[in-house]
Amino acid sequence: MLRLKLAIVFCFLCIPAFAQTSESDAALLKEARALYDAPFARNLASFDCTVQFDWKQHIAAHFEGTVPEALLSTSERLQSIQHRVSVSPSGVIVASTPESPEFAGDGRAAMFEHALDGMISGGMQAWLPFSTGTVFPVGLTKYDFVKLDSGYKLTIHDPVHTTEILDAELRVTSGVVEPPQDARFVSKLEPGPDGLLLKSASINTISGSNGTNAFAYTYQTVDGIQLPSEVTVSPATTEPFHFALTSCKVVKFVTVHVAPPSAH
Repeated sequence: MLRLKLAIVFCFLCIPAFAQTSESDAALLKEARALYDAPFARNLASFDCTVQFDWKQHIAAHFEGTVPEALLSTSERLQSIQHRVSVSPSGVIVASTPESPEFAGDGRAAMFEHALDGMISGGMQAWLPFSTGTVFPVGLTKYDFVKLDSGYKLTIHDPVHTTEILDAELRVTSGVVEPPQDARFVSKLEPGPDGLLLKSASINTISGSNGTNAFAYTYQTVDGIQLPSEVTVSPATTEPFHFALTSCKVVKFVTVHVAPPSAH
């Protein structure tokens, strides 16, 4: 459910609409975009990483720091499963080895495994709008800026009416997505080698909310690109999931420069 909510709330920004906007707003949007590190908007096509997750540590957090004896075998079964995650602008794919783990009738292990898959996917989905640049309007989407004492209000009129608040340094600090998505989000950014990076975010579905889901990121450099290194996903109803991305491999677009034909 967390994975679905994130896809709905954030990825609407990826859908272009067609309208006109003022030259001053376009100039301000261009200035804001230039401040952000959005590798998928440059030359990053995709990446995939091994996911490191400590099941004993996670289960112990639910039981005052100790894994109950009844769950020791469950944690060992879970730890034997290897996970990888593949990320591209079109989405997130989580894969496991073995592909269909056998838990010998251990229903709790199957439940925990399914939850981890959702947390990995959800954590990376929340990062995508900033890494693709789609936290801002794309294409010919209709939008406008209003100057505030503290910065700017950016209103995106379509495909889903959204209001974002930017501080004086053009950092997106919060936003409200109107129905049917009907959600609020808060984001914190930090400077990186190539621009602003998402440090943390939280999202709350306004209607029928079960609380706030929070996300936090640290970074690593892989082939000159800033990718998440450690990710914390804090669901509203359970203990946080902490996982690390290691052995990452990136795929870049190749730009081919073709010289004009020489005159003979």
